[in-house]
Amino acid sequence: MSKAPGLFVDIGKKAKDLLTKDYTSYQKFTVSTYTVAGVALTSTALKKGGLSTGDVAALYKYKNTQFDVKVETDSNISTTLTFTEILPSTKTIASFKVPDYKSGKLEVQYFHDHATVTTTVGLNQTPGVDVTATIGTPTIAFGAEVGYDTTSGNFTKYTAGISVTKPDSCASIILGDKGDSIKASYVHYMDQQKKSAAVGEISRRFSTNENTFTVGGAYAVDHLTLIKAKLNSHGRLGALLQHEVVPKSLLTISSELDTKALEKSPRFGLALALKP
Repeated sequence: MSKAPGLFVDIGKKAKDLLTKDYTSYQKFTVSTYTVAGVALTSTALKKGGLSTGDVAALYKYKNTQFDVKVETDSNISTTLTFTEILPSTKTIASFKVPDYKSGKLEVQYFHDHATVTTTVGLNQTPGVDVTATIGTPTIAFGAEVGYDTTSGNFTKYTAGISVTKPDSCASIILGDKGDSIKASYVHYMDQQKKSAAVGEISRRFSTNENTFTVGGAYAVDHLTLIKAKLNSHGRLGALLQHEVVPKSLLTISSELDTKALEKSPRFGLALALKP
């Protein structure tokens, strides 16, 4: 078992995934396949309102290098290159998008027994710099994130967080938005496979005195079917049913409803992902 505490983005991620992952209000169809050469190809079609979009992505791994290319229907081409162990205990990620050449970024992640550090730099003439650091263990971790604009000389963000992880639960507190917001979450797992869980999250924005409380959960009906639901203090209700039709092929049906405006029609989403 690794002694490292994980990256800063992992703080609060389990609660976030339970409350947001796979919830959708649009139609999505995904097909994945693998070539003889080991290239993973994924085609996605998306319909949201009256707008239809799509993309084709290719993923290839060779030794310590991973190539990820995505071509979208609006002629954007996104490329991500990931290199592991160029230097000991590091991972380097380079990404850019064509024709938006200013979107390029270079990220370096460093992993120590009791700390992780990441640095992200924009690949343009006026780059922004993001730095995160986390110290601790897999059980308890403290982290911080800072963003700096080299053009204006101002800090664009600073965030701090703490997480506590146990075999059957995890909790986190994140102070974000330059100290204007705080979010606390707790996840409790109901089974050893961690497929069934209950989650609670409370957030507060100090500048507006706005509080939001959200509860949710996931329940594994069997090894093929998963049900998720969530409700927040503003009356937003979400529900999701996910079923593995054939091995590695998931059918997801989800809906969101504003319980304080029941005269409005609920939004439904449908997602189908097929993998060999």
